[in-house]
Amino acid sequence: MSTKRQHSAGPPFEGGCACGKVRYRMTAEPMFVHCCHCTRCQRETGGPFAHHAMIEFSRFEVTLGEPAFVLVPTDSGGKHWVARCPACRTAMWNEHGTRQAVTRYVRVGTLDAPAALPPRAHIFVRSKQPWVVVPDDAPSFRGYYDAAKTWPAESLARYAAAKALRAEEAEAERLAKPKTAAKKPTPTGRGSKSGRPRAK
Repeated sequence: MSTKRQHSAGPPFEGGCACGKVRYRMTAEPMFVHCCHCTRCQRETGGPFAHHAMIEFSRFEVTLGEPAFVLVPTDSGGKHWVARCPACRTAMWNEHGTRQAVTRYVRVGTLDAPAALPPRAHIFVRSKQPWVVVPDDAPSFRGYYDAAKTWPAESLARYAAAKALRAEEAEAERLAKPKTAAKKPTPTGRGSKSGRPRAK
């Protein structure tokens, strides 16, 4: 009997790859959901837009298997990691900038119940396909949006808390690393071959 959630009105939201070897769970409502119509997302997904649900790393967990991460170039020249199933290669979420990113950009189509998370905004509509119709009542932006003005206050607070938590973890990891002992100077007394620099 399948344990997948076929219908979900609220969290947790579960999803995974096409072959079922990698599964994940979002333990809370996403901070925001949007459709991105930029040409990069169109090329990367092979569709007219990317449908992303943004969730903090602390409210996202892999429940089965281990994804493979592929580094994909961005138009801005930044780093963009895509989590894929190592078997069927389904792309399930993105991590921007670093593998220790604050936010997971979950591809809504990989959820068991994608209808539960409709987009709250459409971005980069300047490059959307002409046959894609954005509802008149849906917030839309020619380019990217200012999250501080678009996201709900609760979501902004959640992001700030997750960012602080990630910083604390990074600092704890830095302090836990053993300090490298200073190297003792090499004797360079008279007659020592090491007293002379080697010719390059």
